[in-house]
Amino acid sequence: MESLSVPPDVRLARTVRALRDAVVGCGAACLGLAVVAAAILALSGSDPLLAGPTLTILGGGQLLALVGAAVAALGLRGALARRPLAGVVGAARGRLRWVVRAVLVWSAGAAVGWALADPARAVLFLALGAVTAQLAVVVLLVRRRLPGEG
Repeated sequence: MESLSVPPDVRLARTVRALRDAVVGCGAACLGLAVVAAAILALSGSDPLLAGPTLTILGGGQLLALVGAAVAALGLRGALARRPLAGVVGAARGRLRWVVRAVLVWSAGAAVGWALADPARAVLFLALGAVTAQLAVVVLLVRRRLPGEG
């Protein structure tokens, strides 16, 4: 009902702002994971036993953050091209939901896989998985900012 009383240009501006924020938020999350990975590697002296898991778990999260940014950018492009906002926002919402799921599956799967390969460092791998899983929260937050149903 709210969309009937809001002028179309205002709805477009809100959609563009939310999608732009989603691109920036996912990009910043990618950068944040890169900083964490670089700090871990620098503090460990690039320990070969730590480099593989760190780059795999956090690097996979970075890749998924870039996917989230690309999804939001495609939505932004659609909104700026004056495509129907309901379809643009609906597609972006659905795709970001899949990104959240992929992040959670990757975080858990990669951490458990490394823990099975090297049980002595299982806590470290689970901690790296937990850091990567925080990306799911970022994607959920930017997804919730999109206009429409929560």
